[in-house]
Amino acid sequence: MGDDIGVTLPPVVGERERRLVRVVDARASDAWWSDASDGCRSEAEVDRSVEGLSPIFVGRTLEFHDENSEYRFIAASPAAEPDLWAEFVSGAVVAYRKYGVESAVEYDKIIDGVSTTYFFAALDAKGAVVGGSRALGPYGSVDDAHPMIEWSDPVQQSAIRRVLGECLPHGLAESKMGWVAAGVPRRRELSAAVARTTTYCMELLGARYLVGTAAENTLAMWTQCGARIVDEIPPCPYPDSRYRTRLLLWDVRGNRSDERTRELEKLLTSDIG
Repeated sequence: MGDDIGVTLPPVVGERERRLVRVVDARASDAWWSDASDGCRSEAEVDRSVEGLSPIFVGRTLEFHDENSEYRFIAASPAAEPDLWAEFVSGAVVAYRKYGVESAVEYDKIIDGVSTTYFFAALDAKGAVVGGSRALGPYGSVDDAHPMIEWSDPVQQSAIRRVLGECLPHGLAESKMGWVAAGVPRRRELSAAVARTTTYCMELLGARYLVGTAAENTLAMWTQCGARIVDEIPPCPYPDSRYRTRLLLWDVRGNRSDERTRELEKLLTSDIG
């Protein structure tokens, strides 16, 4: 999830939000499947539909203001906001370089934005990107998940494949590259906000489960945001031998809160793209 800040669902989508999702679906040109979509759907998509999971993010640029940190958050696809995406990735490289692990950003692999469904960018009062995270999925295969790269041992990969395979039919998303710039005002509050918004992958993408990985020294922050440490998977030395990285899972059914509802409602009604 990112060493700089540390990184089970019907989503918080009531009838009011469902109506809004349908409206956004009708306007979006690059929408994923949803309750309002036509056409054939896969077995996994049908399973998720039965569970009442509909994606909120459908390619539009959304935003909300976080009162705790006093930063503005934007959720957008790389294609919709290419300049913001480039600034976000560059900021991540700087943040990771502080710990000598900028290679974990995988800049050349991700900069085209194709692998990223959307990203959350935290903006300061001047409009500069000072943190955020990126979302991937929902996945069609367990092998798409980044933990399959982080754990190189075949036995551990097999165990991860089994764990994530149980989540896949219900919708499995992933959050990566959580970071916060050094020296920014209210950094603790911003870090908490970034950590919290990474978990919105579930509601935004209509997935019940979210997978992530994080170094052991950051686990407290992620468990406070609803993560469950998958104890049966031992830590791995990723991105290098200085770190003990753990596998994390979220279930949207255990992540309901008034704060989530308020912030998701702000996102639903913003639609600045």
